[in-house]
Amino acid sequence: MKQNIDDLVREDMNKEQQLPSAIRSAFDQSYAQIRQQSKKKTKKSWLKPVSAVAAAIALSATVLLTNDTAFAKLQAFLGLSDSGIEIAAINGDVQNLAQVQQNENITMTLENLFVDAYRLGLQFTMDSKDISADDLNRIEFAYRLFDAQGNEISALISDTKPYTGKQVFSGMDFKLTDVSDSRASVEMIATANQREVPSLEGARLVVETIHISSDKRGMKSINGHWEFDLTSPTIVKQQYIANNTVPGLTLNEAIVTNGSMHITFTINEINVGETIAHDTALINEKGEAFYASGNSFKEFEQKTEISLVFPYSVRNEQQALSLKVKDYEELNLINKE
Repeated sequence: MKQNIDDLVREDMNKEQQLPSAIRSAFDQSYAQIRQQSKKKTKKSWLKPVSAVAAAIALSATVLLTNDTAFAKLQAFLGLSDSGIEIAAINGDVQNLAQVQQNENITMTLENLFVDAYRLGLQFTMDSKDISADDLNRIEFAYRLFDAQGNEISALISDTKPYTGKQVFSGMDFKLTDVSDSRASVEMIATANQREVPSLEGARLVVETIHISSDKRGMKSINGHWEFDLTSPTIVKQQYIANNTVPGLTLNEAIVTNGSMHITFTINEINVGETIAHDTALINEKGEAFYASGNSFKEFEQKTEISLVFPYSVRNEQQALSLKVKDYEELNLINKE
């Protein structure tokens, strides 16, 4: 029988070490309070378990610090606030790499890596004299991603630079966490809407430019070379099929993997792709709604094909799902045997 997210967190803590009763009591009380506050304040229901678990782990960090490996796996998704990656991390799908590269007076440490069939998540620590806790706005970087054979499989680079490979990832999102003077954590999620992510076992990520944006000094771009070796966990996939018919809507594909669910469907109308993509929700048995972290659409013959990637894990205990598309009846999804 599968466990819910609350039980998994507590079980992992108990496996790593026996906690003193006082600390265990404090953790349980803090966790209960946070979950209650989350229910009152959060608008989107799929954010509730994420914010609660993340905050509880942060409060109990002094307890978990005695086990570096366990804490590193959990820390990987604290800033990402992503329910799919959260469950994937607890199930061992976040790789703790701790690779360090230094160039142009900037030290980049690739702390953690997440990858499944449709998404790539990276967590870096950046050390630079250009990072200030007072006015840092954003850190982004330009990169190239190579497979084990040296073929370019994705890149985020200037239009003026040559690129010969296919673009696997169609969307990127950068986020800052834990900012202090001369140091910050930078997290990136790249989403593949059109095709599966190829194996990253033996792959290389080469960062070519780092962009540091601050209020007082504006944007500063530093060109250099920071290269990291990637690995890949075992990719688990489960296909879903439609269990009912919805007029005007056809399910093309639905696959859930370690921390992502990819769904492609077609509707019998045009000029609504972007609106539909943002409003479409994946709903579990409890009625919790999950919204896509990446989307794309294309029109043909007075129809629109929409591809979405939701933050949902194959290991989630709620496996009876439905797709709610704006202005359409709910489409029920079941596991394909």
